[in-house]
Amino acid sequence: MRKNEKIIIIFLLICIIIVNTFIVFIYIANKKINSSIEKKIVYVTKMGKQTYEVYQNDKIINIFDNYEEALAYAKKYENSSIKKTGDYSWVWDSNPPYEVYQGYNLIKKFVDYEKALEYAKKYENSCIFYRKSNSFIWDSEYKIKNQHIIQNVPRIGQYPELFRGCEVTSLAMLLNYKGINVDKLELAKNINKEPFVFGLNSVAYNGNPHQGFVGDIFSRENKGYGVYNEPVFSLMQNYINGKALNLTGANFNDLYYYISKGSPIWIIINTRFEPLPSSEFEYLNTTRGKVPITYREHSVLVIGYDTEYIYYNDPMYPEQIQKKPKQNFIKAWEQMGKQAITYVP
Repeated sequence: MRKNEKIIIIFLLICIIIVNTFIVFIYIANKKINSSIEKKIVYVTKMGKQTYEVYQNDKIINIFDNYEEALAYAKKYENSSIKKTGDYSWVWDSNPPYEVYQGYNLIKKFVDYEKALEYAKKYENSCIFYRKSNSFIWDSEYKIKNQHIIQNVPRIGQYPELFRGCEVTSLAMLLNYKGINVDKLELAKNINKEPFVFGLNSVAYNGNPHQGFVGDIFSRENKGYGVYNEPVFSLMQNYINGKALNLTGANFNDLYYYISKGSPIWIIINTRFEPLPSSEFEYLNTTRGKVPITYREHSVLVIGYDTEYIYYNDPMYPEQIQKKPKQNFIKAWEQMGKQAITYVP
């Protein structure tokens, strides 16, 4: 064997030894860390203390008996989270909330539901895990019913108390069906508010419906418009927290999955339930740019579907369940930004 070949072989053997030594070192270090954490858990459990476990990418990295210390530590790391020892729900989480699995394997994480769903549909035997509810919220193996109407959903009228309160009234129907006894007026009081018009640096601006209810929700005597999904979803979280689910951006066919499982859908549409001409739209001049609006904006609670119709509870006409042909209804909903909210089935 040539001298150069011997040198190369010796060099490779040294590299292998170094790599293996490093792997063993990491293994021992991790074992010590995990052992130390386990000892902490056992100790504080015996002491009767409440502890907070800090995770990174779902792997425990430290434990504290003080939430503020745990939070300060967790914020130093990306994709970190905190949960109470012995509890299966996260108390703080910087991780993307939607996780796509194929079988038992995590394949990707997403911030937005519609992107997670689009990705999950590419795979067989896939599902979506929602970290905030600690449950799977979509499963490719579930067979959606051809038609379904959810029975006994409360029908609540917005009048006379709420001239512009269709959004919170539809939310009240959704929450009441979920078993949360909340009044439409309480929701109207607690929804975030935006002034219809205000001055800033000598420039007149309008409120933003993506940030709060614009104008007067109660009376037609004052100017007002309405509110979009973000503030409504935020308000809903105050009542059911991790069970609230924002489906905004998904296709309407994807909503059938949740209706089929018994969860009504809060949506934004228009009072004609069909696409509107461009002449029906104008813009609010907000501090975050121009936001398109129509004063025919409306909110209803979708409770069912079949091959021809969409069925819904309308806060303007609460006497009975309403229905409209699917095609125009869906196009009108799409025109208003595909806004939809429900809760985890």
